[in-house]
Amino acid sequence: MRRYRNGRVAAALAGVYACLVATLGVVSMVILLTVHDPILVSAVALMVVTFPLGPLIWWGWGFLPPDSVDPVWLLVALAVAGLLQAYLMWRLLRGPALHAP
Repeated sequence: MRRYRNGRVAAALAGVYACLVATLGVVSMVILLTVHDPILVSAVALMVVTFPLGPLIWWGWGFLPPDSVDPVWLLVALAVAGLLQAYLMWRLLRGPALHAP
């Protein structure tokens, strides 16, 4: 983290975002798999948190054939998109590399 101008700050922000995405993903999955008739408000929150990829995945999910649609895979896709965005956030916010003295 010291090799980049904003390495620690970028790692902290990306880490908090990744923890939020992972927490919402796990909570949504537990609710989906344990509740008889789930109302997935947490999945909608996960979709909003993973903007801009989340709404695209959510919208594109409606174009899949009805017999192949599984909500578990939707939650996995949203969580993976969020973790990818956390990685990209770290890459973009860390700034340029510092030269060794």
